[in-house]
Amino acid sequence: MYQFTENQVVRNEYSTIPYMWIRSENPNKSICVMLPGLGYSTQRPLFHYATGVCLNNHVDVLHINYDFAKNEHFKKLTRSEQDRWMYEDVKAVVDEVLKDSTYEQCILLSKSIGTIPMAIEWTEKNFSHNAFGIWLTPLLKDDNVFNTLLNTELPSLCVIGDQDHHFIEERISSFKKNELVSSVLIPNADHGLEIKGDIVASIDAVKEVMASVQEFIVKFTKG
Repeated sequence: MYQFTENQVVRNEYSTIPYMWIRSENPNKSICVMLPGLGYSTQRPLFHYATGVCLNNHVDVLHINYDFAKNEHFKKLTRSEQDRWMYEDVKAVVDEVLKDSTYEQCILLSKSIGTIPMAIEWTEKNFSHNAFGIWLTPLLKDDNVFNTLLNTELPSLCVIGDQDHHFIEERISSFKKNELVSSVLIPNADHGLEIKGDIVASIDAVKEVMASVQEFIVKFTKG
């Protein structure tokens, strides 16, 4: 059985961040912090199934349900200020939710814009420990995201489609230089990891992604 805690963290007058904490009644050693995309929430298929994979493998889950698209103050910030704002929102939730926890491992799974705060945490290491990361459709046009993934010292899984507007073949190929980075390329998949006009192929793509995610989680999760 699982316990579901739904609440929000107020970081400042312009930032209130909802979250959902899903944990087993029997304490687990690991938790996965999930960071959604701008228009791809934690209720969408990739996060729904990834959550199931985690729970099935004795990993608790924290959904951080920020919504930057509706935050007018956020829209007025510079790009670098937005990046920092996203990270501080994520960190505020993690700090609040996990302040009394005893997890031995804090891992991250992000998609799209969520890879920006993930890249910052990968560098600063304020809350992730014994970590590994799953990067779904990372923003490879963003130099910080790309360089962080390229030079990571933590096991990382990168999943992207070759029809994603952030897909850059040269950058994906360069990950081969780092043995800690595993890449999964989904043919014909867009930024949502869907195949335009083909529902069955899109479902098959989700299956392929989840198989890779499950294999990665099983391999690196502390028992």
